[in-house]
Amino acid sequence: MLDRLQKIYTQTFAKPYVLWYLKKERIDKVRGFELVIRPTVFHPKFFFSSTFLFDFISTLNIESKQFLEIGCGSGLICLLAHQKKAIVTACDINEIAVDCTKVNFEKNFRNGLANVSVLKSDLFDSIPKLTFDVIVVNPPYFFDDVKTDNQLAWNCGKNGEYFVKFFSGLNQFSNSESDVYMILADNCEIDRIKNIAKSHQFILELIVHKKIKWETNFIFKIKAI
Repeated sequence: MLDRLQKIYTQTFAKPYVLWYLKKERIDKVRGFELVIRPTVFHPKFFFSSTFLFDFISTLNIESKQFLEIGCGSGLICLLAHQKKAIVTACDINEIAVDCTKVNFEKNFRNGLANVSVLKSDLFDSIPKLTFDVIVVNPPYFFDDVKTDNQLAWNCGKNGEYFVKFFSGLNQFSNSESDVYMILADNCEIDRIKNIAKSHQFILELIVHKKIKWETNFIFKIKAI
């Protein structure tokens, strides 16, 4: 009953407020980092997956490791990785998100982009040919076409083209020693995503899950079959 009331409240009051709030550039503090968030960029303050993933990454030993985030958005996860002394590559298909990430590194670290590379890239297209130790992705997971930049962080294509491209390219940037993590939520078609992974010889192994208010988030480790 409580979950139902929370969902009604979200749809009636919270969602319209968030949509209004995100129409302008905002400055917010999230997990100790001051972030500039511009329109069309995924805002980690309002969506549970970002902070859940942040807290998970904070438990990992990633010092001196090659760390790649696909779809960096505001840069929050990559800021954490840099703070933990990883060698960071951040990318996003959205040019505005790329700019946001660069600005947020400059705001939060005096050394700016030292040991950090921030790139505009459609998944792996413009990523240097490296084998990464850690790859993290908080993907768009609604099976619908992207018609506007606002939908880049949400829609993965009617046939899951995002996931097809991700899993078909993953082997070129990882090996059996790499840790590849993907976060999903219970409002997406997880089984459908698992099937796409399996068709490219990968499985999704559940590492941890957490219910936050009315939504359950799952962090999976992606392994080759």
